Order: sequence, then structure tokens, then C-alpha cells
Amino acid sequence: MTQRQDNRPAFFILAAVSAVDCAAHSMNSLGPFAVGELVRSGRFSLMQAGLWSCVEMLSYAIAMTGIAPWSSRLRLRSVAFLAASGLIVAQTGSAFAHALLPLMLLRVLSGFSLGSLNAVVNIGASRLGKPVFVLSFVMVVQTIVFSMASLLLPHAATQAGQKGVFLVLAGMICLTLPFMAFLPGGPILTLSAPSPSPRLTLSPRTSYWALLAVLFYTGGSLAVWPFTERIGASVGLHAVSFGKLSAVSNVVGLLTCLITAWSSRKQTVSPLLIPAILLIGGVCIIQAYPTDQLLFCSAFIINYAAWFFIYPSLVGVTCLVDPSGKLASRAGGAWMFSQTATTFFASVTQTDGHYLWTGLFSFALCGCAAGATLKVTRARHKKALSQSGPYA
Repeated sequence: MTQRQDNRPAFFILAAVSAVDCAAHSMNSLGPFAVGELVRSGRFSLMQAGLWSCVEMLSYAIAMTGIAPWSSRLRLRSVAFLAASGLIVAQTGSAFAHALLPLMLLRVLSGFSLGSLNAVVNIGASRLGKPVFVLSFVMVVQTIVFSMASLLLPHAATQAGQKGVFLVLAGMICLTLPFMAFLPGGPILTLSAPSPSPRLTLSPRTSYWALLAVLFYTGGSLAVWPFTERIGASVGLHAVSFGKLSAVSNVVGLLTCLITAWSSRKQTVSPLLIPAILLIGGVCIIQAYPTDQLLFCSAFIINYAAWFFIYPSLVGVTCLVDPSGKLASRAGGAWMFSQTATTFFASVTQTDGHYLWTGLFSFALCGCAAGATLKVTRARHKKALSQSGPYA
């Protein structure tokens, strides 16, 4: 089951990767609660909140991109423990910091920690084999954890404001630490025997298209994500109601994860991937500029749930192009670079809390993501046909 390291049951390794995933995506899913509280308390303006999020995402991207060249030699357990500890310090410090500068500096630490944790997830998923299944499995755990957190955070904000929100986020990371001990200590990790089928060697251009697919989709679908709690408030959705909406979205996301995990056992790339990306492009317009609560809630749930199918599928595509995990780690960096840019765009172009221009931009980016994904899948299909020769 493993090579050059201690044997560990597959379930415990998946549990460990799931714990790292929960920590790595804690601000991606629960960040709007923090942004909402900082704006509601008068600590930040919308523009400052956008900059605050961008600083974290840029640090996140730099960490993932910097780790990528070391992916084959990365000791997952050591990196996970170090990064999780840094994240706990950042969230705890943010509970007590009030000035803009320390809050920004703590986001740098948070971003580097989150990026390192996400690199562990993506590299681990690539090494384990069946990356779409692994990522879908860990997202099942993630949705359960975040559903409970979504119900808890609004009450923490009501009772203790900024301090309550960030201490809950820090406490959640503390709870994941014991599970990270199950990560293998060495650099090599596999759950299954190497496939006897010949490896498909694709051109470097295919890797670029795979990265662009992730970059366009994540930038488009998540452009207004840090501001969703405030967008909901603009149509009359209060903080507690937004928490319930997030919990419902996580339940729907859980079902999506289960379906994705089950289907990924039989196929490497789903034929529904490209149509789903195009659908989300239209949904982004409604989510960014809703006219009533029903439209906002529907768009929020669809976009949130679809993420749990589209993102692991796109990362799975990068793992098929490059099984070493290096491209998967770079894909995570591409996600953060693109979301940093589109979040800043949303901050600059918003008018009184409305984000119509960002919604239209998101629609265009999702269309580009669908085109890039089509390029990769066609290249892989053609290569498979050429290598199969007369046996096709």
C-alpha cells in the first residue's frame, strides 16, 4: 500500500487528508462570515474587506506555487502540522487585532498556511491515485464540518463579534490537528498498485490548458465569494439566515460529493463537466446581482454545490496530465491568483454593494474555462487513440 514508509490503512490516510482539507478550505467556505463581521462592525469598508481577502489569497497562491517544484519530495505530515499551527496563530491573532496593518499581516500568515495545507491535499490526492475520488471523499467530510460551522458562526458573531468568529475558526483548526498525525511521514505515498496501462505523455501545451481551465473557472465562479454575505444582506437576508443558507448549501454539496465520488470510480472525466461549467457562468450573474432573496439563494446553492463536482474534476484532469502532483499544486496556485484578481475587480467595480459587472465577467471566464477543458479532454482522447493503435 505504501512504498519506502510505514504502512497505514487507507481509511486513516483518507481521514488525515480530509482533516487537512477542512483546514485548507476553512477560509474559502467560511471566510464570508469573517468578512461580513469586519464590515458590519465598521472595522473595514467594502474596499478594505476586498483588499484584506486579496492579501490572503495572494499569499495562498504564492505558497502553492512555491511548493509545486518540491511536490515529489514533500513530507506531507511535517508540512501539514507546521501550516496548521501557523493558521491557528493567524486566526487567534485576528480575534484580538483591530488596526488595519496587523490584520493584513495576519492574513499573509494565514494565506501561506492555507496554501501549504491545500498543496498537501492536492499532492496527496495525486499520489494516492484516483484523484477525483479522493478529492470528492475529502469534500464529503468538508461539507459535514462546514455545515455545522455555518450554523455556529452567526451565533458566535452575535455573542462575541469579531473575537467570536475568529476564535471559532481557530478552534476548528485545532480539532483537525490530531487527524493529521495519520499522514505518512515520508515523501512517497500510494494506496494502490501502479496501473499496468501505458502512461499517456501529453504535450506541455496540454498542461497550460489544464491550468487555464482551473484559473478561469475558479476566478469566475468565486469572484464575489468574499462578499456573498453582504450581497445576501442587500436583498434582506440576515446573518443567521445566511448561516442557514450556507448549511443547506453544504448538505446539497455533500450529495454532489457522494455522486461525484461514486461516478469517478468508473470514469476519469465526466461528460457533464463542460456543461456544468457553462451553467455556472449564467448562475454567477444572478448571484452577483440578485433582484430578490429567492434568486440569490437559488444561485448561491447551485454555485456552491456545483463547486464540489467541478473543482475536484478539474484538479483530477491536472493529475491525469501530470500524475506527480506538481501540476495539481500549481493549479491550486492558479486558483488563488485568479480569485485574487477577480475579487479585486469586484471590489473596484461594485456600486453600492451590487456586482453586476463582476457577474458578467464571471460568465465570460466560465466560458473560457469550458473551452480550455475541452482542449485538454480532446488532446487526451486523441493521445489515447494514437497509443492504442490497432487495438482501439
